[in-house]
Amino acid sequence: MSRTVFEKRYAARLRRYGRCSVCQFREVTDGTYHCRRNPDRQGACAVDGKLPAFRLDTEVLDELRDG
Repeated sequence: MSRTVFEKRYAARLRRYGRCSVCQFREVTDGTYHCRRNPDRQGACAVDGKLPAFRLDTEVLDELRDG
């Protein structure tokens, strides 16, 4: 089963920039995505039990759809 263009773009973004790049609580410092106001927490929101927890940013999804 082949993946859609959207799925390929989403997977490529995750590989390139990490999970934090599609979170609504993201922030960029020195070209690296991380949790807002906490650069040491990059990608750990799923396992550390702290807030804010990962929330998918629908604006990023819209950007990926439009290409």
